[in-house]
Amino acid sequence: MSKKTSINNTIERAFTNKRLGTSSLKLNNCFIKSATYEGMYDNDGVPNQKLITHHVELAKNGVGLTTVSYGAVSKEGKTFANQMHINAESLKALKKLTEKVHDQGGKVSMQLTHCGYFSKNKKVKKLLAPSNLFNAYGFFSGLGFAKAMSQNDLEKVKEDFVRSALSLKSIGFDALEIHMGHGYLLSQFLSPLTNKRTDKYGGSINNRLRFPLELVQNVIDAVGPEFPVLIKLNLDDGLKGGFSIEDCAHVSKQLEAIGCAALVLSGGFTSKSPFYLMRGEVPLKGMIDNASSWAEKITMMVFGPLIIKKYPFHPNFFLEKALMIRQAVKMDLVYLGGVDSREGIAQILNSGFNFIAMARPLIHDPEFLKKIKDGSIDKSLCNRCNECIVEMDRKGIKCTLSQ
Repeated sequence: MSKKTSINNTIERAFTNKRLGTSSLKLNNCFIKSATYEGMYDNDGVPNQKLITHHVELAKNGVGLTTVSYGAVSKEGKTFANQMHINAESLKALKKLTEKVHDQGGKVSMQLTHCGYFSKNKKVKKLLAPSNLFNAYGFFSGLGFAKAMSQNDLEKVKEDFVRSALSLKSIGFDALEIHMGHGYLLSQFLSPLTNKRTDKYGGSINNRLRFPLELVQNVIDAVGPEFPVLIKLNLDDGLKGGFSIEDCAHVSKQLEAIGCAALVLSGGFTSKSPFYLMRGEVPLKGMIDNASSWAEKITMMVFGPLIIKKYPFHPNFFLEKALMIRQAVKMDLVYLGGVDSREGIAQILNSGFNFIAMARPLIHDPEFLKKIKDGSIDKSLCNRCNECIVEMDRKGIKCTLSQ
């Protein structure tokens, strides 16, 4: 069999129905729109029509499961003031979104998160973190320091995740993704760089995992086994002394044991190694333009080139590490990281991964999967300039190449 024939056969297989985990949820194909902050919100983070249109367009053009990004479980869990959090107002708009996505034959998930100490939201009175930490990101907003969470704080956050999960299930969401990566609260507990606790929630990987695992178990118990709960988990932090691939293998086995539907494998720590996940160019000029104060702008101008590391892009850049997790667990795994071609899709599926998550190829062209399926293109034209990241903080995420 020729290489081209093999790729074509794998692409055909990619567009058949797929059951998510052991749940009854079936997707039209193996493709998931990765959770990527959209920035399509009105005052106080209420989703607007642009957000609805964005996800409906993805469903219309063949995404099996589209993921609404960065839904904070509480006001205290917001990284910035205009981020969405799960409350009565946002749920009204989100119900319309689920209905419209379903009308197109698609499925929709919500990414649930809590920022922990990584915030510059001036409305937050107390930053929450595993340990006492300095918050460089929020320093110029008067949020430079976070205190270690008390037991009451831990219980409150668990309750917020459960409440949010049940609310989203009640309005028609098909699945949830709990964000345990990228340096947000649950990731902060997992990483030895940010978790310096000396109680049962700190120290060994089992102790650092204890709070996130309790939280996920509570959510699964609340929503029931038929409602898929996915976990976004770092392969590693991309930092010396951080959460490692060995940690990831251990955590993956524990998440499999409690019945998580799938793991979305990712990497990087937003406050310390943000482009470890995205790879490609660093759009520093736009990031400086979007800074919220002159002090922040000047700091970015002077130190940005030194502290924001650039990571070169290459297709399927997380595959080598993701394969180590594929060997460690039998549960469904969602591969994320540099998939942008027919050949790349085939490589991932033939390596034993169940689903593929992507963002930038779909932001560049919402019809990307439709064109891959009919063979009219072999590869995305996204050049990894990452200017779409800058647009998140303007009027909403978009590709500056295709607009």
